[in-house]
Amino acid sequence: MVHGSYENHSLILSKLRIPQPLDHSVSRPQLLERMNQGLKRKATFITAPAGYGKTTLVSDWVRQLNVPVGWLSLDDKDNDPIRFWQYTTKAVEQALGSLSGPLQSAVATLSPGQHEPFLVALLNELNGLQEPLVLVLDDWHVVNDKNIIASVSYFLEYLPSPVHISFASRTVADFSKARWISRDWIQEVHVEHLRFDLRETVDFFRICAKRDMQREQIEQLLEKTEGWVTGLKLVSLSLRNGKRTMSYMPHDHRDSVRVEQFLLEEVFEALDESSRQFLMNVSILQRMNGSLCEAVAGDNGAGKLAELVSTNLFLISLDQNKEWYRFHHLFGDFLQKQQIRHCPDKTMELNNAAAIWCESMGLLEEAVDYYLAGHSYKEALRLLEQMRSIMIRREFSTLRVWLSAIPERLLMQHPYLYFSYIFSLLWAHDLDQAERHLQLAEEHYELSSGSWSPEDRNRYMSYLYYVRNFKATQYDMDMVKGLEYIRLSLQHSPEGIDLIFASPQMPLSPSIYRSYNGKRGKHLPRGLSDTFFLNMIEFMTLMGLQHSVLVCYGELLYERGELEQAEQYLKFGLLEKNQALYQPEKVYVPASLFLSRISKSNQDIAQAEKWLEEAGQKALEEGAEGAHILIEAEMAALRLERGDPSAALEWKERYRLSADDPVSVYQLFVYIFLVRVLLETANARKAWDLSEKLYLIAVKDHRPMDALEIQVLQAMILRHESKTEQALLKLEEALKYAEPDDYVRVFADKGKQIAELLITYVQQRQKGNIRDKNSPTLAYVRKILSSCGGMADSLYPSEGALETLLTQKEHMIFRCMEDGMDNMAIAETLGIGMGTLKAHINHIYSKLQVTGRVEAINRGKGMRG
Repeated sequence: MVHGSYENHSLILSKLRIPQPLDHSVSRPQLLERMNQGLKRKATFITAPAGYGKTTLVSDWVRQLNVPVGWLSLDDKDNDPIRFWQYTTKAVEQALGSLSGPLQSAVATLSPGQHEPFLVALLNELNGLQEPLVLVLDDWHVVNDKNIIASVSYFLEYLPSPVHISFASRTVADFSKARWISRDWIQEVHVEHLRFDLRETVDFFRICAKRDMQREQIEQLLEKTEGWVTGLKLVSLSLRNGKRTMSYMPHDHRDSVRVEQFLLEEVFEALDESSRQFLMNVSILQRMNGSLCEAVAGDNGAGKLAELVSTNLFLISLDQNKEWYRFHHLFGDFLQKQQIRHCPDKTMELNNAAAIWCESMGLLEEAVDYYLAGHSYKEALRLLEQMRSIMIRREFSTLRVWLSAIPERLLMQHPYLYFSYIFSLLWAHDLDQAERHLQLAEEHYELSSGSWSPEDRNRYMSYLYYVRNFKATQYDMDMVKGLEYIRLSLQHSPEGIDLIFASPQMPLSPSIYRSYNGKRGKHLPRGLSDTFFLNMIEFMTLMGLQHSVLVCYGELLYERGELEQAEQYLKFGLLEKNQALYQPEKVYVPASLFLSRISKSNQDIAQAEKWLEEAGQKALEEGAEGAHILIEAEMAALRLERGDPSAALEWKERYRLSADDPVSVYQLFVYIFLVRVLLETANARKAWDLSEKLYLIAVKDHRPMDALEIQVLQAMILRHESKTEQALLKLEEALKYAEPDDYVRVFADKGKQIAELLITYVQQRQKGNIRDKNSPTLAYVRKILSSCGGMADSLYPSEGALETLLTQKEHMIFRCMEDGMDNMAIAETLGIGMGTLKAHINHIYSKLQVTGRVEAINRGKGMRG
């Protein structure tokens, strides 16, 4: 069996198998020992030109190891970070036998440009290994994608000691290896180590070529080929076919390209015409079996393949049953050049024949590749239209490669695919190309839409405006334009659109609102943000995809302290039939977490725990493993705030979390809670160091709400270390960022510690010790304190006669009056009606025996004195 299913993707399992041993091979004990020595280091790099036996060496080596081995044979299609890491993970899984639930969930989070969350999960999995593991990446030189190289470099930096990676490559790996060499992290095997010496050359002709030759002849061949293994093999084949290769070989043995070309031509020309023609025909195939060869090369294709296999003509078996093969890369490249040189007009025909066969066998990705290679763009487009499920499920990188090969004007005739292509460019952060294609789309509409039906024009424009909205809100941070684009998209398509507007699958997040990128300090006015979300809810409801937007808006309302409205929208998100959604936990987990926080703020701890327990049970039933670490953290936070750190410590140990762990942007929630755990368990220094690391990640990856929460925690850490002045400055910085968006709960949810610090801040402002024209208004600070419930009132120091005279609510109103707030601001801050406020003010005036505000403030100050 060649194919298998992994996370809804078709993987070629033969790429994950160690190549079968050769029937006859030369023993190379010194090289094997060098490879064994490399096991003490993180990685071994085997680097040499084609044909020096790199794959043979590594496969012979791993077969004699008594440790699990994961093998991946790479090819050009693997220049897709999602595809690369899925294959790599599958190789690890086959070596170990199984993977944990959290890691399998993490594989599903892979998306373009976002590899760290998955890598952290993979590293954590490997860190728990009790025995060594070897991972082989064969033909590493085909990888040129910068994201893959960066992610593998990151992976190698943090690779646990039981794991060793071997890279077999024709070229030097594109890593900064100098530092790794200086740290003794890597072992290197170069072409000098791989060249055959005299003993090995003698053994080769005796064992492999089955020829007894004079020592002088062998020495001459060794000199001519410079110990090049494939060169020796080609000589033996030429001699077998009666050619006198030695006398015709180029005299300049340093010109290795000429030597390789000469020897390949010797073998190729020695074959009969039908074999040569067969090899040229099948040279376009990425891999082949008998049936595919017959489809491409004629009725006797299977027989010809079997015949060439019997002669060991540079064919590599891809499976244990020896049904599937590929050419040795060097020989395959040569044959493709021969095919183009001799039969250029036949190339497209061959590719199309291969595509038709692959499509009939359900190998759709390979069929698209061959259709594109054969310039059968319409057939490729037809097939791509049928493959929407693959495109929706994380294949944006592959989609981008496919669609970029299709002429733009032809692609534009398929709006669904054209605008999906622009989405793939945006997810790859290729903004310039995305904008260029959007402008081309606008030009195409102006030139061509006159002949379209009204339905086609509306559908096209609804696509265009939705993609414009996505770019405006996600990259330009322009919600005003985004809102206008959404309105225009709805205007053209009141029933919604069928475009792929879901992002590549992201990791499960405890907050949908925080997951959206934003630029720190760039704010969205309250009225506009509400209008934007309400329009988005209307828009997404048309497609039945409103669940996430409802919860997202509910979270925003919660952060503002508008708890009743927040609860309403969060419950709307839960009540919708989201069981049919892909990964429904991405709706019910954040909704449940925020509903729990609302219950906690209402002092209903039992209901707060119930929301979390129900979400945890649902996640367990549905196998949403990634949910448990989030739900358990929130449950531990509830107990931590009541003075019980045991659940938090148990959570920390269960998930083996440390301040020194590599952290991804998608793990900010988990590690921000770890900061709190460290602070509450007398590890303030570690808490601070971790918070600094998290803050840099939050700012770099445009997570302003997370950055804000980290600053609040840093103020708490500084206060804990008796650095009150620094704590107040850090708190003020956080308040400055939070006030324009009216965020309240990020402070109020931190409980007594932050309430005390806020009161100290107000007192220092009133005394004139903090003077900054850009300071947050005291009215805003009072609003936060009012959200702390009765806690803030109980924390204020005694105010003597004034405290005795006024009730707690009257005290709060009096302090707002002192801060210069008008009646409307006081009512909004304290969440009371205007009539109630006026009644309280009249009571204050009566108790102080005054008739106006200024007189009341002066009288109150005197009573404090």
